Amino acid sequence: MRKDYGFRRADRVASEVREIMALVVARYFREPRIASVTITKVRLSDDLRNATVFFAVFPGEDPKATGEILERHSPVLRKEMAKHLRIKYIPRLLFVYDDGNDEAGRIDTLLDQISGDEVQ
Repeated sequence: MRKDYGFRRADRVASEVREIMALVVARYFREPRIASVTITKVRLSDDLRNATVFFAVFPGEDPKATGEILERHSPVLRKEMAKHLRIKYIPRLLFVYDDGNDEAGRIDTLLDQISGDEVQ
């Protein structure tokens, strides 16, 4: 009988992929537009062949241009992942801008406006 501990293999590997991606982006890429990238999360398909990598950038940076740069460097990132991961297939990478931080900032602004109206 198999015990279910609530952790899927894809989730464990995704966590490891996120750490490796963050390390590689921080250490190896000297391009200024990549320096502002934060890897927020990674989702892997159940067969571990496709990874969706969510990233965020500093305010004022262009997320579309940053995504294109990451896509262009995808083979290098996969090669570095192959050095650290012990899995049969290295996943294909799809980069998606994580706009959660933008939404949080917008909500904070709205809350500040509401609290300012109540004071008056």
